[in-house]
Amino acid sequence: MYKGSILERLNGGLTSFSFADNSEAIYQSVANNLSKIFSTNAGSASTVLDYGKPDLNNIHLSLKDSLELIEDSIELNIRKYEPRLLDIQVSIVRDDLNKNDMTLFIQGGLIVDGKTEPIRYKADLMSNGKVKVYNNEN
Repeated sequence: MYKGSILERLNGGLTSFSFADNSEAIYQSVANNLSKIFSTNAGSASTVLDYGKPDLNNIHLSLKDSLELIEDSIELNIRKYEPRLLDIQVSIVRDDLNKNDMTLFIQGGLIVDGKTEPIRYKADLMSNGKVKVYNNEN
């Protein structure tokens, strides 16, 4: 049974959950890691300057170009810092953009027990700085 990454085991990250199987535990572990990525502003982690989401307030392009830049930046960050996900695509929900709130879809493959399973996460980046990442099977 998957017991979490070393950091999850040290800080008790997965101990509060009860999982039916290995894939559910890994799925939650990845969601936790994605949440940390989206909660961190790029440049604020002293050991890895490119870790985290780009500064969403400092993009001086058209809305279309800005959204594509954000999607590309987040996708590269996930590819680099969440290696359990494969062939991912990040998309911003454009028809529901609120000031300082953003919804992302992350889809691709997740390696579980040596096999790649399709996944789809939904991430809500809220104006209060909180991030909610969860399974989106739709």
